[in-house]
Amino acid sequence: MLFFSATRTAAIIGALALLTTAAGCGGGSETTADADVPTAATAASTSDNESASTGEVPNAHATAYTVSTQELLSNVLFDTASSTAWTLSDAAIVPSELRTGGQALNVGWMATQALAGTALVPGRSYTLIVKARADKLGGSSQISMRFRKPKYAESIRTYPVAVTATTYQDYRIDFTAPNYAAMADVVILATGARLIVDSTTLKMRSAIAQTEPITFSAGSYVPAGYTLAFNDEFTGASLKRSKWFTRYIYGGETQDHLNDEKQRYRDNNNHVVVSGVLKLVARKVRSDDPDGVNYESGMIRSDWTARYGFFEARVKMPAGRGAWPAFWLTSDVASDGRLSWPPEIDVFEFVNNGVDDRLNMLHSNVVKQTATTTSTLLYADPAFNENNTAYYAPFNFNEGWHTVGLQWDPDKVTVYVDGLKLYTRTYQWVYADGTLAAPAHIMLNLAIGGSWAGRYGIDDSAFPQALQIDWVRAYKKDS
Repeated sequence: MLFFSATRTAAIIGALALLTTAAGCGGGSETTADADVPTAATAASTSDNESASTGEVPNAHATAYTVSTQELLSNVLFDTASSTAWTLSDAAIVPSELRTGGQALNVGWMATQALAGTALVPGRSYTLIVKARADKLGGSSQISMRFRKPKYAESIRTYPVAVTATTYQDYRIDFTAPNYAAMADVVILATGARLIVDSTTLKMRSAIAQTEPITFSAGSYVPAGYTLAFNDEFTGASLKRSKWFTRYIYGGETQDHLNDEKQRYRDNNNHVVVSGVLKLVARKVRSDDPDGVNYESGMIRSDWTARYGFFEARVKMPAGRGAWPAFWLTSDVASDGRLSWPPEIDVFEFVNNGVDDRLNMLHSNVVKQTATTTSTLLYADPAFNENNTAYYAPFNFNEGWHTVGLQWDPDKVTVYVDGLKLYTRTYQWVYADGTLAAPAHIMLNLAIGGSWAGRYGIDDSAFPQALQIDWVRAYKKDS
C-alpha cells in the first residue's frame, strides 16, 4: 500500500516462497516473473506468474444459473466397490452404526477426496453435508472444503466446520466456487478424537446471496447508476465467516503480517461484533520479543471478488501512535490458478506516527502496473497533496465516523471521503506483464508499527485499540 505497501506486499510473496518450500509442496522452482518491479518490491518477483489470465467471472457470486442435482462426490457411503475415491491416513472402512449392512469411515487422522477438475463451476454455489460424530469429547476435529492453486498446491480457499458432538450430526458447508476451482478436495481431519463418518454428499445449490438488508444508509455516497452486489452490515454477534477470511491469501492462507509490522493477525477475540459494528481489535500481548513483535490484531479479506464498481466503508479510526489501519484491494486467484501482484488499490491508509503523519491525514494511492506505465493524476482536491498522496482533513479521523469510497473504472480510479472527491487518477487493473489481472478481494486491517507507522515509536498506553467498521458495501455498475 503506497510505496510502503509495495514493501509490505513484497514481504507477503517472499514469505509465500519460504512457507511453500518448508511445506514440501509440489511444483517447480520459483521463477523471476516481476524482475522490473522497483527495488522496494523486488521480493515480489517470486509471485505466481505462470500464464496470462482470461475467463474470470467478475461478480461471479451473483450470477444466475440452472441448479444441477448431480452428486459430485464418489463413494458417498463408503462401499468397497469404489473405496479408492478416498485417500485414507489412519482411517478405515467399518460397519455403519446407522445403516444395517452399510459401511462407514473411521478416521484417526485424515481422509480426503479430490474432485475432478471440472466438477465445480467457478461462481456457482454448492452444499457439502457430512454426517459424522466424534468418538469422545475434547477433540478439535473439522471437516473442510478446500481449493488449491497449481503452484505448490497451496490452498486459496478453505471452508471449515468443527466436529465436536459425540452423536451423529449433519455438518453442512455452503460455499461458492472461486475463479479457479480445478483443484478442490474434501478434507476430514481428526484431532484429539476419532471421527466416525457415516455419509457424505456434495451437490450444487442456488446462488448464495452476497447482499443483506441495508437499514442504515446515512453516510453512504454511492453515485447514480450502481446496484448493490456485496455488503456486510455486521449484524449479529460475531463475524460472518461465510463472507470473510482473517488472513492474507498468500502462503496457503496463513500469511499473518507484512514486512516489518509488529503485529500478527490472530483470532483471539480480534474480530468483535457489537451493536452493528465490527471492531478489529489490536492489543499488546507481550513485551519481550527481540524484534518488537509484541502485538496481535485483526484483519478481514472478502471471499467475494469483483473487477470494477463502487466500494465504500464507514469507519472510525484508532488514535494511538503507531496504528496503521487500511482499506484496500488486491487481485485474487485467476481462472488459470495464477496469483500475482501488482495490481493494488489503496482506498485508504491511516498512518499515525505522530510526526510526519497525523490524525487528520489520510493516504490513498495505487500501486503501479508495469515498469513502463504510470498513473496520471487527472484531478485533485486542494486539500489532497500529490507528493505524499495524503488528504489533509479539517478534522481528526479518530473523532467520528467517516465514509471512504472508491469508484473503480477500467481506466481510472476516484476516491471520496464523506462524498468529497479527493482525486481521480488513471489506472489499469493489470499484472506487471500487462495482462488483465484477476478480480479483486476486499481487505480491511489494523496493522501496528513498522518503519512507517512506528517510525517514532508505538504508544503502548493506547492498547487495546480498534479500527471500527460500521459497514462495507460494494456495487456493480448498471449496464
